[in-house]
Amino acid sequence: MARSRGTIISVKVPIRWDVMTERQRTRLSRITGRDTRVIKAYLGVIERHESTLLIGGRKKRLHAGKIDELTLTATRGSANRTSVPHDFKRRFPNISVNEFQECRDTATAMWESYLERGGSKPLHARGYSSRKIPRLAFKQRFDVIYNPDLSVRHWLRLRDSLDSLRNSRAHHDKLMIPLSPSSYHLNRMRDGEVKTVMLFKDSFRKWWAVFSVTLDIDTLDSSGNPPAVIAIDLGINKAACSVLLTQKGYKQIRYWKQKDKIRLMKRYDEKVAALQRKKEELLVHREDASGVTRRLREMSRKRAKVSKEYDNVLVKDISDHILEMAQCHDLHAAIGQLRGIRNIARKGNYKGRAFRGMIHRWAFTRVRQMLEHKLMTAGFNTKRFLAVPESWTSIKCHKCGHKGIRPKQNLFICHTCGYRANADLNGAINIGRRLIMLIPSLKNEKTGLGMWLLPKEKTTLKARRSSGSKRKSLLPQRPPALLEGESVADCNVQTTLELSESSKDPAMVKTVEELSAALRTGTHSFHVQRTEVTPRQRNHVSVKSGKAHVTVSDSGLIQAGDSSREKDGTQKSLAVSSLTHEM
Repeated sequence: MARSRGTIISVKVPIRWDVMTERQRTRLSRITGRDTRVIKAYLGVIERHESTLLIGGRKKRLHAGKIDELTLTATRGSANRTSVPHDFKRRFPNISVNEFQECRDTATAMWESYLERGGSKPLHARGYSSRKIPRLAFKQRFDVIYNPDLSVRHWLRLRDSLDSLRNSRAHHDKLMIPLSPSSYHLNRMRDGEVKTVMLFKDSFRKWWAVFSVTLDIDTLDSSGNPPAVIAIDLGINKAACSVLLTQKGYKQIRYWKQKDKIRLMKRYDEKVAALQRKKEELLVHREDASGVTRRLREMSRKRAKVSKEYDNVLVKDISDHILEMAQCHDLHAAIGQLRGIRNIARKGNYKGRAFRGMIHRWAFTRVRQMLEHKLMTAGFNTKRFLAVPESWTSIKCHKCGHKGIRPKQNLFICHTCGYRANADLNGAINIGRRLIMLIPSLKNEKTGLGMWLLPKEKTTLKARRSSGSKRKSLLPQRPPALLEGESVADCNVQTTLELSESSKDPAMVKTVEELSAALRTGTHSFHVQRTEVTPRQRNHVSVKSGKAHVTVSDSGLIQAGDSSREKDGTQKSLAVSSLTHEM
């Protein structure tokens, strides 16, 4: 067993708001509001000086020391900053230096997340303007206290500097916040080391304390076991289908069904739809709909809670099955990654209201993320858990690679090779095959699982090396004039273009049209002889080098498409000396 650096998990504990006094509620609201203003100020400084704060090869990280040089004065130690461009100590007098650093780290994490993932900037993102931004308080600023003699046994003691700095006191106040943890919360906090806490109020006006806990987990070592891939195909009627691909074939086919969840979701959907219709009727008649809105919000909350509970049960069952298979196989796990499926369920795509509701209520991303987190906390190497594209996996035959049909939701038939199987099973096998194609060690047919790939999938295309232009232009170069002082317009160009005599196309007339034109510009003349050919022959034209065979320069000539092609402009610039047609 190898020791990992640690896995970070979050433990979300509710706050007993009803037990808190009025003073405690006011001070908690003031602390979170002050932290929000400071974090927004840091985000403004980062946005203004972003170019000078970025470090690293990819320019995705921010230099915390440079942010302090712009915002905080310092006279102790080696730092001697009596004035800074943005003096936060003068702007926010009721916050300590340590809390300044915590707000800075929170703003830095938000901005680095924006640089890594893209999207809107944190200051301009939806929701940040009015909602409070929680600060990450580190272990030195809080304690979790247990007192069995009180009615509320678990308390969070948070260091409070709202009034101590203003009154020039050396010791800060302590704010006591009552908690309501369950046995699960306490066990998870005892399993590791509590690092930070974050206080916030959700959209339902409920307060929470989120603790980050670092777990020291033993990673699973399955080296020496035969290779295998477990593939997972997520569904709606069948919650999931998994299959184990080995060197001897596929085995351990599992189907996870959640009929109770489907029944409950249908009942909640009917209640929500009825409340929505009632709300619309009240609004049409201009009546008060606040009560219906409150019931609708509560019903939506219950539905989301039930759906998440069933997803937790599904994730636990799948993770236990994966860990069991990892005991006897050198295991890789693949799960389908759905992309663009919600686009086909938009209004106007003629799929029906029931289909749109079914697709939009499907939390496949949440199941995948929860499963990855569950495996990580259990010691499974998350680098062996990959999400592969799921497009065409349920309609493509894994035996011959051709497209099949699905006469029923759970039946797949391939008319090319005659293969018949469950559609979810065929999709799961295709997902596993795509993972095998991505990993070179699994693609090897002797030591890996290459026997699952088709012949065209086993070959690796080699990249063609190009000689490159070596910083030289690929356009034809212009040679210099022959004589000193001689203009390019004095040179004669002769291009012979002949039709293929072997062509038997009657539509092609073997006619050579020779144009001899004398282009005069000032005292210079230019003779051109042309012959019409087919477009295919233009790439194989033999050019006779004469006295001076060069390309015509732009000097002194009128280019096609300029203003001189207007009324009689070309005739004034070009003098045609002769025009001869040979039949």
